[in-house]
Amino acid sequence: VSYDNKKKLINNINKDIQRMNQLITDISNFTRIKAEIELQQNEFLVLNNFLGEVLNYFKDNNKNIEIIIEDREANISLLVNKSKLLQVFINIIENSISLAKKNTKIFILISILREQNVQIKIYDQGKGVVFDDHEKIFNRFYTDREEDKITHTGLGLSIAREIVQSFKGSLKLTISDKNDYRGACFVMILPVRT
Repeated sequence: VSYDNKKKLINNINKDIQRMNQLITDISNFTRIKAEIELQQNEFLVLNNFLGEVLNYFKDNNKNIEIIIEDREANISLLVNKSKLLQVFINIIENSISLAKKNTKIFILISILREQNVQIKIYDQGKGVVFDDHEKIFNRFYTDREEDKITHTGLGLSIAREIVQSFKGSLKLTISDKNDYRGACFVMILPVRT
């Protein structure tokens, strides 16, 4: 076996080890989060204040992606586990950032629905998702990424949906209705608490 072939083999083995380590970490986190959901302590939080924290979390992202929030309703209260809801936003927004080009935007639109629910739409300017896969992307371990598979094991969106459902809400992918944001559009619906 030539030196070059040995080198390729060692590189492939190292990539497989990295992927397995990431997979084990993600499975462990998924199992922990599922257990925590059952024991979670919910609290009232004001959505506007919470989204300010989300903005702070991503203000120095490595692609210089601007996150814009438009809320049509102020002072919406939710009864949720704050750290778990933050995990949902982190999973969705990190997913968007990883697939977007530098210096693009993510747009978050808040609106109240008639049934006393808040709708949160998260739009991006990335390459989008093939709409036929709009349910598959929430399956555990599903990924359609050709590159960067080592750090993306296909558990993030599955975890996000599980958390939102624990709050009696829903999370889905839909076709964007905004011309400036033709990437992915996630729709989260959560009950409002008064």
